[in-house]
Amino acid sequence: MSRQETQTREDKQSLNEWREVVESVAAFATSKGGIVRIGIGPKGENVGVQLGKGTLEDLSNKIKQNTDPPQYPSILIEGPSESTVIVIRVEESPIKPVWAFGRPLKRVGRTNQHLPREEAHRLIEATTGSTWDALPSENFDLKEVSKEYIRDFQKRVRQSQVPVQTLLRNLSLVTSNGGPCNGAVLLFGRNPQQFFPEAQMKCARFAGTTSVRFLDEMTIEGTLLNQLENALKFVARNTQREIRITGRPERETIPEYPEAAIREAVINAICHRDYSTVGTIQIRIYDDRFEVWNPGTLPPSLTIERLYREHPSLPRNPKIALAFYRARLIEHWGTGTLRIAEACDRLNIKLEFLSESGFFMVRFGKPEIKIPPSMEMKLNDRQSKGLEYAKKNGKITTGEYKRLCNISERQAFDDLKSLVEMGLLIRTGSGRTTRYIPIGNG
Repeated sequence: MSRQETQTREDKQSLNEWREVVESVAAFATSKGGIVRIGIGPKGENVGVQLGKGTLEDLSNKIKQNTDPPQYPSILIEGPSESTVIVIRVEESPIKPVWAFGRPLKRVGRTNQHLPREEAHRLIEATTGSTWDALPSENFDLKEVSKEYIRDFQKRVRQSQVPVQTLLRNLSLVTSNGGPCNGAVLLFGRNPQQFFPEAQMKCARFAGTTSVRFLDEMTIEGTLLNQLENALKFVARNTQREIRITGRPERETIPEYPEAAIREAVINAICHRDYSTVGTIQIRIYDDRFEVWNPGTLPPSLTIERLYREHPSLPRNPKIALAFYRARLIEHWGTGTLRIAEACDRLNIKLEFLSESGFFMVRFGKPEIKIPPSMEMKLNDRQSKGLEYAKKNGKITTGEYKRLCNISERQAFDDLKSLVEMGLLIRTGSGRTTRYIPIGNG
């Protein structure tokens, strides 16, 4: 007998290695099955094991109690009593992955390997039909649901107040056992990041066209609906708004990027991101482009090219998508990317959908925004001088403007405030860190 550990066979010398035996059972069950032999020495020699009255029953219980889903392999003995070998025959599990001691394992070659969390969740979805947002959130109690968030949602959908359990059931956010699923935590939990730290957004406005220097940044936590609201506020304060004089008493304000398209891109990132990974949704604003990133790739049946034309709706998180649909934030028909493309076409904005390095990205090219002649006439000499300085240096502060134009601090503040209202500068920071960033090419 030789010790030849393979993709489907593992040898152990004694029952003292029972933890490793349990891990091998889980790894084989996740893969194609296999055999674990106990009583084989390091050189492949048959050293045997001593069997007591309850040895096999004890081993069976250890395997059952420390695997999830519980495994019940066939356990046999071979050979004479003085050199008995225990043979454990493991069948492939229909539900994958199989966990041992709280970690998912898989047999790869001659070793048992712990699976990354995202791969584990993909296997769960593939073998159980349950998406991540539909999985039970075992550590989350219904007492952690925020009644305030529930009321806000009911107002949004114009629904009369109902008990929390009823609302969650109507949104398919409870499991067959009546407990909350992951989607309920992200939508209505008081502190979702206590349970899923990665479920957040990172927003940044960068100086120039690279991710080297921050002008403004924010990490957004809370429920998904609150994240959407705060992300759009961040975008509004970090993008230009062109002002057109329409002849009417009021002025027309034109956002730098189409608001409907940006909103759609952020909502898509929330509903389609892979929450089982450690990455976060990212909103990146540069001088020449706007990007929305989310962890996860497209479904195998969907290509980048299909996103520019009609295609089926395949949300990665259908429970979350259903809540956004009920809140009238999305449609069910896979038209989100089409609406983004149409909005960009109307404004002649370059649009790209990209999928790389485990992330999906929507990239909006910088639209060309020029100062209307009517607005140029409204700039005084100080403002024109300050705007040129800001474009040359990438920013201007109140102190720099004051020294440049030899005016009082109050006058400098009023001039810069006017340039912000015209949509020619963006104010970032606060207090001593306040600065004004030029937008557009003038």
